[in-house]
Amino acid sequence: MAKTKASKTKGVRIFPPPPKGFDVLAATKRDLVRHGIPQRPDPRTEPSVAALWERLARRYQGFEHLKPQLLPGVRATKPVASLLGLSPIESCGFELFTGPVAIFSGTWTIPNLNNTPNAGLPNDFRTFFGLGFLDLHVEMTVDVNQNITSVIRIHTGDEINLPVKPGDAISATLCLQTNPAGTAFYGLANETTSQTVNLTIDTGFPPAVTINAGISRGSQFNPFGPLARFGVVYFDELAAFAPNGNRFLTNGTATTMTDSNGSTLATPQRISDFAFKVIRP
Repeated sequence: MAKTKASKTKGVRIFPPPPKGFDVLAATKRDLVRHGIPQRPDPRTEPSVAALWERLARRYQGFEHLKPQLLPGVRATKPVASLLGLSPIESCGFELFTGPVAIFSGTWTIPNLNNTPNAGLPNDFRTFFGLGFLDLHVEMTVDVNQNITSVIRIHTGDEINLPVKPGDAISATLCLQTNPAGTAFYGLANETTSQTVNLTIDTGFPPAVTINAGISRGSQFNPFGPLARFGVVYFDELAAFAPNGNRFLTNGTATTMTDSNGSTLATPQRISDFAFKVIRP
């Protein structure tokens, strides 16, 4: 049996996962550093961030913490963030341009897919979740026999070893420091299978000034492929934190996906400050 090659992406720091029964709330600063877990924020100076930290710590207390592995991708994932905003031909969702944002957190559902006829070729489908140039994609394909594949990739194009399938709920917390190394933290959880994984990587990215989330069609090689049929995709518990206060993604720009003739393929609908859904008419 052939061995799986690990990614050679530079700047990645892999930490041993917390052991079973590890109490994050009672852990020392040294223990948190050992396992690559961000330090607990001071509730007096950062009450909102501290509340998020404690909520996630309590939620994932009994989860299985996987040892992080990055599997090499074909090439780096094309960033969703751009000065022009989301492309309506490729994407559907919300994007907010704002001042520097350090943390973006949220939860979303992974849809079941049905193939849209495409000369016998598979359909490519993605959910995306982004903080500046940090991009987290659940990449999916569905073939003519309705067989579905799904993997999670980060901005480098590398696949991360958190299993995912249709029907799962995925949570992510992305952090980007303003240091010269552009140190980023990816904290991921599959709420359905009760598994988590996290890693730290020096990206060289500038401070994030955008957040976005939604769905897109096609792949980086064929971005205008047909959109697979899907049910509603919900994005919830959306929270973004800037030095001067919280940010709400659904206060940003909503982008409806259309085909080249202007017909609507998918629409984002705001539910609240913290949630929206994407539907296909």
